[in-house]
Amino acid sequence: MALTTAVGVALAVATGCSSDSGSSSSESKVPEIESLPGNSYLQTNFAANKDEYKAKFVFPDLVNAWGLAIRPKGAGGHFWVGAGDKSFEFVGDVTKSPDEALRTLHQDGLKEVTIPNADHDTSDASIGKTTGVIFNPAPITSDKFVVTDQPVDFEGQHQLLTGSARFIFATDSGTISAWTEQAPGGAIVRHNGPSKEVFNGKDQGMAFLGIAIAPGDGGTLLAADFGEDPQVRQLDKDWKLVPTVGYANPFASGDLIDPADPSKGKKTKPGDPAPFNITTIGERVFVSYATTMEPEDAKGSGKFDAGEEDSLDKDQEAAAKDLPGKGKLAEFDGTGKLVRTFVDKDRLNAPWGVAIAPEGFGPLSGKILVGNFAGAGRIVAFDDATATFVDFVRNDEGKYVEIEGIWALLFGNGESLGDNNALYFTAGPDDEKDGLFGALRPKS
Repeated sequence: MALTTAVGVALAVATGCSSDSGSSSSESKVPEIESLPGNSYLQTNFAANKDEYKAKFVFPDLVNAWGLAIRPKGAGGHFWVGAGDKSFEFVGDVTKSPDEALRTLHQDGLKEVTIPNADHDTSDASIGKTTGVIFNPAPITSDKFVVTDQPVDFEGQHQLLTGSARFIFATDSGTISAWTEQAPGGAIVRHNGPSKEVFNGKDQGMAFLGIAIAPGDGGTLLAADFGEDPQVRQLDKDWKLVPTVGYANPFASGDLIDPADPSKGKKTKPGDPAPFNITTIGERVFVSYATTMEPEDAKGSGKFDAGEEDSLDKDQEAAAKDLPGKGKLAEFDGTGKLVRTFVDKDRLNAPWGVAIAPEGFGPLSGKILVGNFAGAGRIVAFDDATATFVDFVRNDEGKYVEIEGIWALLFGNGESLGDNNALYFTAGPDDEKDGLFGALRPKS
């Protein structure tokens, strides 16, 4: 992540905002790609850490906004925006809701949840940042991913909450934490307070950049470990690390992990793509891969520069004629079996967020959308039937949308947490020193 070029607030604002809502565009000379008719989207910035982003909400601690999660339709709740050492909560932005209060984005009593083993320090002294954020759909009374004795002060009382996690957080410092809302006696308490650490892999050199719950019985947590031994990790329902079944890296070039069982795949070597994020959408699992590298002071060692990807900055990406070739995308089934790899035509540059556009998202409806964290911060569109690159998401001028340091991509649920045809995003502009939460909508 350190290779992303810091381009300053002025450029971040210029590429993060249009004349009316914050849309972004490309000025670089790149080979012409035929635009899909009607490929035109408008950007709105909702929350940021600085006034320059012209967002409705400004929180100085909203640094490097990264993970993004919501509950499904009918379950109420909030947008959860992981940034620095907190998750910031929001409700609404359902523009045609019959409930006037839900038509605009706002905050209620649950505004912030703190994440352990992370901070909002933008210097080299930082201990880590919140990365992936996910919702756990298991019943709160289930035995899956239970959080025990989570403290909260509410209505003058100090309570300890215990129940199945509602939201789970990863950090690049190698830890997992979780948050529940079940009070003694079964009451639901949604109030500001801390989440609870449930797993710590720091001493093993782990760096979790993304998490997901595997399809099936909902009792397996998948984690993209981009640390000293990059791979997809698995935790069971009790937060215990277990051997990973499936999810072999199809882009690894080393020796077989187990010569007696080739299905386990090959060992990942520095320079190979490795799991940068993992996303479940229904029964489908997508793994985004970024290119690994050795530490600058340990060339030839065979070691990985933990938590750091080899990527191109915006100028380097333009010099490469928009063909950075610094990432991959693969799809797996719920058992971890490889379904396919995507024909990206070298368009990926440290890809992280993945979403499938629903009907109503203009000409990109049904397309698989992938955000390039590095470079100009473009969103790549793939045809779902053929797994091939088709276009980038564009703005109302026909230029590529560019959101520097873009991380998560997520569509709203159409009821209380965003329009279902709006693509919500997070980003860490200015070399991850800033934070941004916003949305892209089809131009009407």
